Amino acid sequence: GEPIPEALTWLLLTGEVPTKAQCDMLTADLHARSALPDHVVAMMNALPKTVHPMTQFALGLQACQSESKFAKAYQDGVHKSKYWEYAYEDIIDVFAKLPELAALVYRNTYFDGVVQRDHSLDYS
Repeated sequence: GEPIPEALTWLLLTGEVPTKAQCDMLTADLHARSALPDHVVAMMNALPKTVHPMTQFALGLQACQSESKFAKAYQDGVHKSKYWEYAYEDIIDVFAKLPELAALVYRNTYFDGVVQRDHSLDYS
């Protein structure tokens, strides 16, 4: 079969082919990080249905910046040799939130704005 997105993500991040346990661990980590902040959901739900979906997506992603680990570390004066650690955390957080944000945009544009989560699924 085809590799799942988590396996490809693991391969890109580590240079190693992951085991099933490593893929499952990454899936669980992504699901744990996937929730959008409440203020982002409220903002997205307040947008008119006529706002272009790509605009909604960009606004939602930018509003997630309030949760940035890198921005907080930078503000706290973390040494630049440690920046990569916080940038990595932000990248994984964004990757985890993209499906939920896309689902919210879709549901707000075409339906009722309610997103049903199913954490039994992988990211494909």
